[in-house]
Amino acid sequence: MPIDINKMKFGNSSRIKLADNIFESYMQNAYDYFTVLAKNIGKVNPNNAVDVIPALSAFKEYFVSESEWERLTLYSLNTLRKGIQRSHFDKIAVFSGMTHVAFSVYDLSIKVPKVNPFLMEINEILLNNLSAFLDSSNKKEFKSAGNYEVIKGLSGPLRYLLSFDNDDKMKNMAERIVNVFIERSKDISIEGHTVPGWHYYPSEVEKAYSPIGALNGCINYGVSHGMGGPLVTLSLAYSRGICTDDLGDVISRLVSEYMNALYYVNDIAYWPSKISFEEYVLLEQQEKGPRQMSWCYGSVGILRALYIAGILTCNDEVARFALDELVKIAKMDLSDYLLSQPIVCHGFIGTAAIINLMYLETGKVEFLQRTTEMVEVSATIGIERFFDIEKLKSKETGTPFKEDLHGHLEGYNGIIQTVLSVIKGCPTGNEKRLSML
Repeated sequence: MPIDINKMKFGNSSRIKLADNIFESYMQNAYDYFTVLAKNIGKVNPNNAVDVIPALSAFKEYFVSESEWERLTLYSLNTLRKGIQRSHFDKIAVFSGMTHVAFSVYDLSIKVPKVNPFLMEINEILLNNLSAFLDSSNKKEFKSAGNYEVIKGLSGPLRYLLSFDNDDKMKNMAERIVNVFIERSKDISIEGHTVPGWHYYPSEVEKAYSPIGALNGCINYGVSHGMGGPLVTLSLAYSRGICTDDLGDVISRLVSEYMNALYYVNDIAYWPSKISFEEYVLLEQQEKGPRQMSWCYGSVGILRALYIAGILTCNDEVARFALDELVKIAKMDLSDYLLSQPIVCHGFIGTAAIINLMYLETGKVEFLQRTTEMVEVSATIGIERFFDIEKLKSKETGTPFKEDLHGHLEGYNGIIQTVLSVIKGCPTGNEKRLSML
């Protein structure tokens, strides 16, 4: 019995109030997850460990046995260390890279300060990796690649670095990234047309998974792989006093780019996702229909980014616009969100996390009602049913099915963690890592 269900029940002094049967179902699902983890801890690999550690950190207070919690955590940390030693996390990314590792251990260090020396080692490796990555920032290939975004690019590391106000090394690296972003933001000319410097040419891997042609590159409005990441992280850097003279203009132009691409369907705000250069210069001819209300590419993620930018740069007009549009979205029928999975990335619980943050910050009842409904959808899904849903989705899309128990973005772990953070009204490092916060 790894976690005590009664502890969770008696600790349910949260903002989100779930019906007893919903909450009990969630408690059982969390219990089942940690039971499976405890039984199969020897099968946890470095890619699993980096997401398992934040889950262990989040549920620490609910474990029956402190020694059992320590056993699972130490095994995961050792697995993570071995992965680092074998260059398993040699990329900078917040998805299976050193920034992901750093966020994971940072959260744990808050609850267990004795892991701080390990965190300092990780930070040094991350700084070295970032320095090597940025050494080529003046090259044409660097300036035309999709290396600024959240998941694999520089926005994720910048968000992490900005958590260290009093560390000169971290601050200096943050300033270096900000300066690269400032340079990257300058308009460029493609085929005689002016496009934002955030325009990029997809990698061969991205092309293989992309439905659009991109011979002349593309423009990406998503938060996960597009301009939404820089919008959030640069706004945070601006609020911390980094490069403020140039940065205010960069942020304003990013906001303008989003406002120019905005369109409405049934009075609901939408944006294109990733579009080719050809589609960008003829944007008015784009098919403009409803899209998923998800974190990664949807209006919910984009409006959250605009809201953060408005608040942090004291742009009341932008903040009010984003708030008003999100309220309208919160009033939509759940079926109109076009979501079919419970996951964080492009599913119900990731969208619920964003709407919950809006509730925590504004107190608007519309956000509370929608968050509760989405949590109810996600919290009751057990492990086996989750895998059935993912198998069906894989069959529908013609993509290989991968049994992702421990992943945060697209796995069961992310559901369990995010439901807890929403119920408790206590956002975690996961929300920061994904630039929701």
